[in-house]
Amino acid sequence: MDPATTAHTVRRRGRPTEAGRIERRGQILDAALPIFLGYGFGNATVDRIAVAARVTKRTIYSYFGNKDGLFTEMQRRLAANVSGESMVPETLESLATRIVYGLHSAQMIGLHRLVIAESLRFPELARNLHDNGDMQHIRRLADQLRAEHGPAVATRAESLYALLLGEDYRRRLLGLLGPVTAAEATIHAQSALALICLTNSADVEHPAITENDQ
Repeated sequence: MDPATTAHTVRRRGRPTEAGRIERRGQILDAALPIFLGYGFGNATVDRIAVAARVTKRTIYSYFGNKDGLFTEMQRRLAANVSGESMVPETLESLATRIVYGLHSAQMIGLHRLVIAESLRFPELARNLHDNGDMQHIRRLADQLRAEHGPAVATRAESLYALLLGEDYRRRLLGLLGPVTAAEATIHAQSALALICLTNSADVEHPAITENDQ
């Protein structure tokens, strides 16, 4: 056997590299989301997720501990995709628009419906969604408000977040509206900022995101 082939075989059978572990972790999380959304938390078994992710149950347990741990990590990851990564340069409007675009997406609406439906049987799901999602977005808004307008204005973060959800969010939960578009997200964010007197005229001239940003 060619030495290079032998070395490659040994590496594949040995302990995965850090890059390999990160890739495998993402692979499991990607596979878990549609299983949870399709079956609900109670009926989404580790067996189903393992098959979808093309890994063993043992691998899932080694990465996440149990199904609860996997679901919690999936929530954290989705929340980070909504508001965790800053644009360069970041503005309050770009952050607000990104939050609207993420929270009003089909994935996040589906996740929130799931948690609402399962919250009586699994109350920790609602607490985790609130702590790892809502509170993270509010903290990011507070940080940006503080940076642009000073510490006194940072107290408006929770009110701003409520406006970024708005009536359209409830309609989407009820299936009365489809997922938000990039243009709609920008208009929604600008309207919310205007309501609490934080519109930046320079931002209004440049949409904060495009359809290709997510």
